[in-house]
Amino acid sequence: MTAKTKTTIGRVQISDDALMNLYRRLRERGAPADGSFTALDAAGRREYFRVARRRARARAASAKSAGALEPNTANVRDALADAALMMLATDADGAGHIRTVLAKIFAERPGVPFSVETKARQGKLKPKLLQVRS
Repeated sequence: MTAKTKTTIGRVQISDDALMNLYRRLRERGAPADGSFTALDAAGRREYFRVARRRARARAASAKSAGALEPNTANVRDALADAALMMLATDADGAGHIRTVLAKIFAERPGVPFSVETKARQGKLKPKLLQVRS
């Protein structure tokens, strides 16, 4: 296209070269920076995630050897489950809410909240993380 070709946008006429120049500059502005994650190809992404997993495992191992738990999703869920089991076992404040949640989750099996509470009181359902921390 030459500079003589014009494109009409609304009431404005712009040369096609100006539009292409604008398009090129916008594309370059939105392009990923060299070395950024989005600039990686499939093999680069696999390598990135491999290194990230290695670092996360090393961090978790060092925290575990120091006696500290990593505050990841699994550990937080386990801690909350431990708290709920203890609340059910001792009929503490909030145990009714836990029973209600269990009843909603296991609506097709109405005996589950009672059996979970019974097992918690008998010690058959033991807290997972508190055993580690004790």
